[in-house]
Amino acid sequence: MSQRLSLSEIPDQLSAKEFRRLFGRVEHETLDFKRGVPGDLLDTISAMAMTHGGLIIHGVDDAKNITGCPRSQNTLDRINRFAMECGVEVQVRAVRVDGLELTVTEVPEVRGRIVTTPNGRLLRRVGGDSQPLRGDAMVRFVRDRAEHPGEEEQVAGFADSDVDLAALGRVLEADGRAPAARGQALRALVDLGVALPREPSSDPHVLRAAAVLFAKDPAKFVQGAVVQLVRRVGTGPGPGPSIHREEYSGPLSDVVDRCEKFVARHTNRYEAVTGSRRVILPEYPAAAVREAILNALAHRDYGLPGATVDITVWDDRLEVQSPGPLPGHITVKNMREEHYSRNRRIMRVLKTMGLVEEYGEGVDRMFEEMESRLMEPPIFNATPSSVTVTLRNRFRVRVEDQMWLSLLGRAELTVAERHVLVAVHRERSASPRRLRSMLPWYDIKSTIRGAVAKGLLVRVGERGGSRYELSDEVLLRVGSRGIEAHSRKRQLLLDAMDSRGSISTVEGAAILREGVPAVRQLLHDLIRSGLVRSRGRTRGTRYFRT
Repeated sequence: MSQRLSLSEIPDQLSAKEFRRLFGRVEHETLDFKRGVPGDLLDTISAMAMTHGGLIIHGVDDAKNITGCPRSQNTLDRINRFAMECGVEVQVRAVRVDGLELTVTEVPEVRGRIVTTPNGRLLRRVGGDSQPLRGDAMVRFVRDRAEHPGEEEQVAGFADSDVDLAALGRVLEADGRAPAARGQALRALVDLGVALPREPSSDPHVLRAAAVLFAKDPAKFVQGAVVQLVRRVGTGPGPGPSIHREEYSGPLSDVVDRCEKFVARHTNRYEAVTGSRRVILPEYPAAAVREAILNALAHRDYGLPGATVDITVWDDRLEVQSPGPLPGHITVKNMREEHYSRNRRIMRVLKTMGLVEEYGEGVDRMFEEMESRLMEPPIFNATPSSVTVTLRNRFRVRVEDQMWLSLLGRAELTVAERHVLVAVHRERSASPRRLRSMLPWYDIKSTIRGAVAKGLLVRVGERGGSRYELSDEVLLRVGSRGIEAHSRKRQLLLDAMDSRGSISTVEGAAILREGVPAVRQLLHDLIRSGLVRSRGRTRGTRYFRT
């Protein structure tokens, strides 16, 4: 979910540039642009109310041009009538952008009841669209929305002394607040939205969300607020013998760190020298492990008494099991496209801490991290009582190739492009035919085209005899020995020009003992670098130092 602004945070007067900086041009779950007050406002209001709430800005056309929509009596009447038909209380105010008046409607998130359109449709915001829920997804959404989330339950006997001040202080600092001293902790929990205020003379009602996030011993207040960790030998089936077992409880952020360390201790680490660098890779991508643990703790059902998060390290896989079914309308099939949070209060605090960037991105991150190492994607298994994510240590390429790929960083590459880069790296250069024989399950032509467009590969040679090599940019990023060889070849050509005055492509091929197409590509690279100039055409072309 993108960052949501409240109505009170919008200035009365804005320039067009300030408006764009504040809202951008892209609609999302919590932002919608309307030219005026059209009939489909019914859909937008009901969908936002059933998602995260949001802002509707009237006076911006489909091309995202600011056209204006004054807050007239007619505009107000239409907005309020549509909101009333949906059963949602909205707030409306006017803002001026470069002299044009726009109307802004703020839609609250509605929980504890279901909001539909007047004709009975149940909608959710997905990106910038309002999409209907149907069938089983609708049934589960209604049930989940109507139930009282476990994190909302009040805990009895929670005192100021039960708060871990260090954990609380980290969140307050991230939120731009002063640290809380002993005696101020409960008030700080109210400010963070995990406790409910009472009359001034009474302590606030502390919720389970606060105990999970900040209690020294959450299990004292929330039965099952514990993580069980086991290292088992073998791959199953059956439980298999365990060689190590631990149990963690404490502030949620501390538990995440301790679980990560347990997994690191009981899984492999690979080391190798790639080029001039020593690379260390964990058996599983650290970010994928962290997201699996965070998802289990943040999205579990805290209303299930005694149920724990279970993490099991096997020889061939890592399993993280979370109590409770998938929340709302989420299924294994749609979890990468649609988002729904069972524990909103916990998620808001985790976002404040920076442990999650945007709601719903944890699943995508797991897939991306596994793909970046060319490992099998995560496997999700959901039952009515639990959700399990499995990370397998099956590698589609050698560990050495994964280490080399890791030097590219988090580049925006497809799985096919990563496989092609590994193949070209292994062979120094490769023809399309060779790549098709090595990777027959990919569309090599389109993959090569994409890799060339991204500056990852360069073509050497002409049609029929063309081959592909790693680009200078890739070689520089990975710092591999390939760049050293590439640089040596370029220097030999430059030295020959210095001693002879100029060289031809054929002479360069004889000096390097390389094919003419490869040498021609090197010479063209030197021209683009400004080190060399050419004179003449076709076979008569000669190359000089600049």
